[in-house]
Amino acid sequence: MSSAPPPIHGAQFMIVALPYSLIFTVGILGNTAVLTYAFFLTRSLKSSVLTLGNTFIYIVALSLVDTMVIMSIPFHMTSMVMDNWLFGDFVCKVYWILEMSNKVCSTFILTAMAFDRYMAICHPGVVRVHRVKQTLCIIISLLAVALALLLPVVYSAKVVRLSFGDKYISVDGRIIDITKEVCTDGMKRDLRMWVSLYVFIFGFLLPGTLLSFFYTNMILKLRKQTRSLMQSRIPIRRVTTYTLVVSVFYFICQTPFWLTQIYGTLLTIANVRPPPQILIITYICHMFPFIAAAFNWIFYAQLNTQFRKGLTLVSERFVRNRTRLVTD
Repeated sequence: MSSAPPPIHGAQFMIVALPYSLIFTVGILGNTAVLTYAFFLTRSLKSSVLTLGNTFIYIVALSLVDTMVIMSIPFHMTSMVMDNWLFGDFVCKVYWILEMSNKVCSTFILTAMAFDRYMAICHPGVVRVHRVKQTLCIIISLLAVALALLLPVVYSAKVVRLSFGDKYISVDGRIIDITKEVCTDGMKRDLRMWVSLYVFIFGFLLPGTLLSFFYTNMILKLRKQTRSLMQSRIPIRRVTTYTLVVSVFYFICQTPFWLTQIYGTLLTIANVRPPPQILIITYICHMFPFIAAAFNWIFYAQLNTQFRKGLTLVSERFVRNRTRLVTD
């Protein structure tokens, strides 16, 4: 699954490096803030944290995975700057796990969150899927499936030394080949095509279809309830807007990447070299899943009612404790 494009230099590098730096900064700060807040919330409320519900667990899991994805950027940028992989085989495998987590793990969690909301609105009588223990089981199962899907990539990933036929004479008079090392997926052409196909199906096509189904039915159900109950308390406009924003953001971030992957696969099948002009486009499209990892926390944490509820509870407890200290 050769998802990472080859190195670039000069002005093209700056076009890519600056956005990647911004993505890394926002992603690390945002997701770390969510995880820190979750830790502080757990310690402050103790057993009361369970009252925040399963969405809290999904958001924490999503932030953990997105943090892993963002952590792959320094390795990627270093290899671009040095035009060489400096970290060895083990870190190469770790890099592929981190980099590919966004294509599978994050998508699985987002789909599970959509399913959870769909069941809550369209099938409110089924309460088992909303329990915290059930949510943890779902997340662990999805991550296990994601790891199984990525096993061929992790197993095959390795550092390859490339020689360009050039040589230089060292200070002590030895003739040394000029080489560079590259972290590759290590797969042969046919295996890479099959892995790309099933990751595309299970990491984008199927989850995208399910997301569309869940959110569309949620909106239709809410609108139907609103029409039948004139004094409905359901904030239909806010729910609709939130649902549309989440769906559009997902497809905007994932579709360009997969289009370039499909294009590259077709060129490989046809034994055609990609034109040089397509390289910068490939890099930009490769950036979009990282944008999702950097900004998911805004859509799924800051705009989520349960997380805001937790923030309110923590704030109230903090104020009470401060007041008690002052009065004492």
